[in-house]
Amino acid sequence: MYRSLLLLVAIFTINAGGQFDPHFAKKEATGIVQLFEWTHVDVEAECLAYLGPNGFGAVQVSPVNEVRIMPNRSWRERYEPISYKISGRSGDESQFRSMVSACNDGGVRVYVEVVLNNMAGGSGTVRGTAGSVAYPEMKDYPATPYSAGDFNDACTIVDPRDPHEVRNCQVDDRPDLNQGLARVRDRMVEFMNKLISVGVAGFYINSAKNMWPHDLRALYSKLENLSISAGFPKDSRPFIYQDVADFNEGGSRKTEYTYMGMVTEYRFAYDIGEVMYKRKPFHPMLFTGTRLGYLPRERSVVFVDSPILQRLPEVNETKQIVTFKHRREYKIALVFMLAHRYGTPRIMSSFGFKTDDEGPPMDARGRIVSVDFDDAGQCTGGWICEHRWLVVKRMMKFRGAVVGQPVINWVDNGQNQVAFCRGKIGFVAFNAEISISMMANLFTCLPAGIYCDLISGGVESGECTGTSVLVDAKGRADIFISSKLEEPIIVLLVSEKIK
Repeated sequence: MYRSLLLLVAIFTINAGGQFDPHFAKKEATGIVQLFEWTHVDVEAECLAYLGPNGFGAVQVSPVNEVRIMPNRSWRERYEPISYKISGRSGDESQFRSMVSACNDGGVRVYVEVVLNNMAGGSGTVRGTAGSVAYPEMKDYPATPYSAGDFNDACTIVDPRDPHEVRNCQVDDRPDLNQGLARVRDRMVEFMNKLISVGVAGFYINSAKNMWPHDLRALYSKLENLSISAGFPKDSRPFIYQDVADFNEGGSRKTEYTYMGMVTEYRFAYDIGEVMYKRKPFHPMLFTGTRLGYLPRERSVVFVDSPILQRLPEVNETKQIVTFKHRREYKIALVFMLAHRYGTPRIMSSFGFKTDDEGPPMDARGRIVSVDFDDAGQCTGGWICEHRWLVVKRMMKFRGAVVGQPVINWVDNGQNQVAFCRGKIGFVAFNAEISISMMANLFTCLPAGIYCDLISGGVESGECTGTSVLVDAKGRADIFISSKLEEPIIVLLVSEKIK
């Protein structure tokens, strides 16, 4: 009876909805930035110097626990756990604690990506970033500890339509943990609760699609409330968002996970890629949301690309995902994502790479090198830092200003010139055509006046440093956007009215 009562309480806690709250510290804060492969020291500095002051709500950090040291120091080693010690490529536990505290103080929440589906692969004896050893072929990880009885039977995913294969078989050579065992979940919970005690606000569950929803539910139910000493209100639940790449194979459906937390909406990334590479017009994106088969916006995390998607092979020499390597198209895609109301946006912050396995910028000893900046505040030394592009910074201001406002008055030319309003607060227009300039008299939903375009400049000391746009008494404006521009976008806000 007592045990049943505890289970009911746990299920009620999950269904209460706290796991959907991102816990943004400021009203105008919005969105997540994924500082992929950054060190704890650099994340701490970025929270204070840039993310907090520019309205970013949270930072997603790479897995912080001990992982396998791979010969080429690939980025993939982050996804091969050796133990749950907080000692990985990004730094040690002391540096992690300092980073979390500083980010919270700066108004930026920290979400940790956690790998719960599997342990490290490899042959013979493998060593970890904290000095531990493991024997993957024997399924023996003494530092956790896990042994052969903690894993699913060896099998390979052959049929992605089979839920049992997807959830019970291993990916590549990485032994697949059995989350159906209470002792396995308890070790994971102990690790995650330690992170909560440090002050993190939530978790990104890597490869959630490869784990049974009921096992994850049982695991989440044992997570402690967020730390009051870290500034969270009493009884706050950890924010949960789950990696579920659902392409209608049937083996793992994204809707199976939405009652436990938010879920990644991969279809958006593919659809916006199709639009940017001119394989479909922009018009269908008018229906961004459930009409396109997406998750409800209050359950989705949306993104243009991710580490995995950036490295997808071309299919029949056809690009699928738009990335920083196609900067103009990528900027337009980011603007659309940040201007639209759909989902909680996650912005990728990358490093450059020539091969799919290439790790982050590092020194001769394999240590990740610190992020450096030029005089304009842009990253150097192999770091791309899309989140620092001016167009992203300015769109974060726009998104923070239009929170809660509907998407209305969508107009397009049937192809790739689009404009819409966010209530009566903001207006955005962009020209994704290759050779056709945008010339139109459009309803902006804004009061009459002269407005300063956010993308080309902004208001400084009462003066417009970019393009100014005259809105007449009927709320209409002549909009011209050349197809030759690197950033063929105009964004207006009521706060950027100069006359």
